[in-house]
Amino acid sequence: MYIKLYNVIFIFALVSCTRPEISKYTEYINHSDTVAYVGKETCKQCHYEIYESYMQTAMGQSFRFATSENSSIDTPKLVNDPHKNLSYVGSWKNDSLWLKEYRLFENDTIHIIDEKVDYIIGSGHHTNSHLFVQNGYVHQMPYTYYTQDKIFDLPPGFENGNNSRFDREIGTECMSCHNAHADYYHSNSNRFHEIPQGIDCENCHGPGEAHVKRIQKGIMVDTSYEIDYSIVNPAKLPIDLQFDVCQRCHLQGTAVLNNDKDFYDFKPGQKLNEFIDVYLPKYENEDLFIMASHVERFKLSECYKSSEMTCITCHNPHKSVRQTDAAFFDAKCMNCHSVCSEEKNINNCASCHMPNSSSIDIPHVSITDHKISIPKEMKKREFGNFLGLFAINNSNPTNLSKAKAYLKRYESFEQIESYLDSAFFYLEKCNIKQCMDVFIDYYFLSEDFRMIVNLDMQYDIIDNFSDLGPNSYSRIAYSYENFEMWNDAIKQMNFSCQLNPNDLKHKNKLGTYYVKSNNISKAKEIFLDIISLNPNFKEPYLNLGYINLVEKNYKLSEDYLSRAIALDPDYVLAYENLARLKFETNNKIDYANYLKKIQAIQQRQKKL
Repeated sequence: MYIKLYNVIFIFALVSCTRPEISKYTEYINHSDTVAYVGKETCKQCHYEIYESYMQTAMGQSFRFATSENSSIDTPKLVNDPHKNLSYVGSWKNDSLWLKEYRLFENDTIHIIDEKVDYIIGSGHHTNSHLFVQNGYVHQMPYTYYTQDKIFDLPPGFENGNNSRFDREIGTECMSCHNAHADYYHSNSNRFHEIPQGIDCENCHGPGEAHVKRIQKGIMVDTSYEIDYSIVNPAKLPIDLQFDVCQRCHLQGTAVLNNDKDFYDFKPGQKLNEFIDVYLPKYENEDLFIMASHVERFKLSECYKSSEMTCITCHNPHKSVRQTDAAFFDAKCMNCHSVCSEEKNINNCASCHMPNSSSIDIPHVSITDHKISIPKEMKKREFGNFLGLFAINNSNPTNLSKAKAYLKRYESFEQIESYLDSAFFYLEKCNIKQCMDVFIDYYFLSEDFRMIVNLDMQYDIIDNFSDLGPNSYSRIAYSYENFEMWNDAIKQMNFSCQLNPNDLKHKNKLGTYYVKSNNISKAKEIFLDIISLNPNFKEPYLNLGYINLVEKNYKLSEDYLSRAIALDPDYVLAYENLARLKFETNNKIDYANYLKKIQAIQQRQKKL
């Protein structure tokens, strides 16, 4: 079953388009940073029917409170992590979902955490994953329901010994695609003031304040004749900019921000590559794809290359795909194509030409492959030789952008040495004074801490490069730490924490530097401040336990160390300090037991 090619060629010749990149058009008023977001409930007042229809879509249901009404879970089931000997089970309590983590030993529960689920991420079309919030800090929980196969399992990336339990941060990179515009702490990636529910109107139409104010003043635009430049209608955008609206989130890969940009800066109607370059690894003879690869796969299609076809040719963003009959999509195909060559009554073109298949990054999920292909020409799904990282949304990325892509790929996905080599190849073409932060990243990931120290001594980075991101100064601090240069480490980490006072990991490091420099009172102040910000953060309990152990405050030390272990039952450092405490207090039995626990944990970690 395949399409008659002579019909395709004939019709495409009538509608072919060279797809020039549109660089100039009237700028929309809502592109201004002074225009605020108003939320979908405001849009609802005038666009009720569209709102009601949209709320049934996967986008409208992408991020919601964890209630039984919003969840696909009826009866939560058990999930086991054999690698870490941990089990998870959900339970409903007064219409709230709770997740219990526990460990059994000889039928006794030796560890338990019971945490309330605050949000469900995922519409339920494929998955429900679960998030919790502590004083604005958002983290993912180790529990996902895969709705297609009705399977409870660990989330993607938590498998095979990589279970980060309750520590995975959900920051602006995740939130900006999975949800509406959130009010976040600009100095921090995963702390939010307020969190909306679901991808909303403004994700595709841009901030609505200017449009609302015009309507309130009675200024109306007849959109059948002209464009209303107070709000973006993606259907009225040039093709390239229209694609950018969709591929902002439906093009998943290694996202590299341009200088001074963040993941919320892009607005519909703007050029995506002025804000973000999205890189994907390419391989010889490879036809594998990831979950959110719709745009990339579609652009490989002859239907895209030879026509003016876009995402909204087939998709009405305001209507659920599940509520759209296959005949609707077939009719779109028949605009250009004849019936199948085989004389069969086939009413679903996509079943052959866009088959469901599993993605390589999300288990237990099958999605529609948006590469429209003739079945017999579909390639075998296998990897060939690695060809490199390519910016899918930018045909001419800068050397700096390419260097950043390889470094981010190395740090976030695969620690392959050739990524570092490729990064340096492009980085050498850049001016070090203009790219100091990226040079720091490269040397840090290469573990060349001496080179970072030399750079700081040569350029006096805080004084002469004060506009770098907080992560750069923290990495300089880590480099000084490597040489036990505590005063220099404190100086750099202090500056990092001033720029980003909500980064608890860096604050904790700063506290340890003060311990090393014998400023114990300052260290205690920092650790207690961290606990006040997020009592689920384990490291300050360990550090306060250590300080009190050294000061012979054994009772207080044990309390802090026990709280650290309650948060992480495999926290070896906490057990080591408890063992030392029991040794110093001449408790030989507990001392021996703690040594056995340490040995068991280390053996289990060694297997991983």
